[in-house]
Amino acid sequence: MNSEKGEKARSLFSFSAFHFIDDGFTDSLYLILPFVAGELGLSFGQVGLLKGVFSGTMGLFQVPLSFVGERIGELTVIAAGTFGLAGGFLLLSWVHTFPAIVISLIFAKATGGGQHGLSSSLLSRVFEVSGRRAAMGTYNFSGDVGKVCMPFLLAFMINLWGWRRAILALSVLAVGAGAVLWMAAREKERDSSFSAPREKSHAEKKNWGIQNLRGFSFLLTIGIIDITTRTALLTFLPFLLLRKGIPIAQVGFALTLLFAGGAVGKFVCGILAEKFGVIAMVIGTEILTSAGIFSLIWSPSSLTWLTLPIVGVVLNGTSSVLYATVAEMIAPVGRSRGYGLYYAITLGSGAVAPMVYGLFTDFFGLSFSLIAIASVVLLTLPLTRYLSATKDLAV
Repeated sequence: MNSEKGEKARSLFSFSAFHFIDDGFTDSLYLILPFVAGELGLSFGQVGLLKGVFSGTMGLFQVPLSFVGERIGELTVIAAGTFGLAGGFLLLSWVHTFPAIVISLIFAKATGGGQHGLSSSLLSRVFEVSGRRAAMGTYNFSGDVGKVCMPFLLAFMINLWGWRRAILALSVLAVGAGAVLWMAAREKERDSSFSAPREKSHAEKKNWGIQNLRGFSFLLTIGIIDITTRTALLTFLPFLLLRKGIPIAQVGFALTLLFAGGAVGKFVCGILAEKFGVIAMVIGTEILTSAGIFSLIWSPSSLTWLTLPIVGVVLNGTSSVLYATVAEMIAPVGRSRGYGLYYAITLGSGAVAPMVYGLFTDFFGLSFSLIAIASVVLLTLPLTRYLSATKDLAV
């Protein structure tokens, strides 16, 4: 029994380490965008396009990478993707034109975009019997720790060396860390807990594994609204902070507070959902997210520093609840592609949101756009009643 617990803990650590790097780089982009915009003279629409391309590539490659993972091993795709992600940001530190920046962001997520779906599939399988929601909360927490640590480190290095040299240094560190994790992953890949279920038949391999189509559809809709709110807010929040008079050198540290709250939210909300249920947690976090965004819009800059970590808790906390619920609606044999489908659609929607809100902001202003973001998130509330639906049609 102790051996089994130890193996589960080591598995969770491996996935969490990859997630730390992936999410750390992903959210460092929010810190980088104001520097890129200032250097190239970009509009809000162009800023939204950069974030949209980055997230869109991640969503577009979810399902293809899940299929690749089924053929060559999920851990292999996850580990190799870490090198690709770091390589894309390494390229970003060298290029000086808008098209080249777009290409570097596409490369980063075309190679590293499968981490979330494949890791979620493996982790849900390791914790098939019990503790899945808490494990997913821990896994998501590790990603948010990366969102705190890496942007904080990047902000510190930017103040010392400038944004290009800072990204270069961070990318080199990630390549080294990825090499260590790659060697560890190769050892763990032989372990049976990482293996796909042996009873998977040819027919099952073609099945998406969705056991509750109606419930999955509403869960997916909530996930779409949740992620579009998060990506749009995070894309334009630095510009709101700058408008409030916060110096650009301090914006990175302000985002660190938000990400720190998000780390707590990912961990705590996953555990609280075990006690209070999915519906209660989704309703609570989404209402508080809307209220928090309104507070950021109208609060003075001094109060903003106190508001940011609270907003982070509820802004990111919903996702831990949703990710674990996906596993309850998908059969174990289809989870790689089922999670890939979920992430492809939600991340694709998250990619479109900054572009749409960016154009919206160019026409109607930053405050009006943020008010729209805060209002749209409330559309999730009437949808939560369908999350407790029983199994129906399988797909």
